[in-house]
Amino acid sequence: MLTRRNLIWIIPLCLFITFPLWRIPVTKFLTPRGGYDPSLAQRKLDSHNFNMTNVHITQSEFGKTTLEIVAVRAYTGSSENEFKMENVDAIITDTSGKQTYVTARKGILDKEAALLTLIDEVVVMNPTDQIELYTDLLIYNDKTHIAKSPGKTQVIGEKIEVRGKNLIFNTLTKTYQLDGRVRCKLTNFTSPE
Repeated sequence: MLTRRNLIWIIPLCLFITFPLWRIPVTKFLTPRGGYDPSLAQRKLDSHNFNMTNVHITQSEFGKTTLEIVAVRAYTGSSENEFKMENVDAIITDTSGKQTYVTARKGILDKEAALLTLIDEVVVMNPTDQIELYTDLLIYNDKTHIAKSPGKTQVIGEKIEVRGKNLIFNTLTKTYQLDGRVRCKLTNFTSPE
């Protein structure tokens, strides 16, 4: 007698017994067409290229913003980790929360190396220390917190003006090192007695 309950085990049994008959047509039907081309697996995808205007880049470390960059234009550099920028305004925030303001005509940000390179008319202002720095090339390493300027540099403070070459500035220890012919002008300086 054929009832619903018997159909539950008769249908799978019939499929199992007739498997050799329907296996070949079903596998032919389900086989992908066109084959496999190994050259597709070796294909190198195009790298990402972009060109944007009015760009705002923010870098954070341990939940705190360490670097903010606003540029009029940004585009892809020579690698995918490099961004080139024009008319750059940057704010560098140290671990204590003090901010340093930087402007330049051009900039290059290397994300992997954590380097910010600023080119042409670079101005660095630190309002808390009342110091301004002027140069044409400045390289800031966010990993070591050291800024280097290999060209002519001018540092102006409240009562001091220093000119020299090859500036190295450590933002953690707040120390400056100038090489080359250094000229210093002090205001309200009294000689020790």
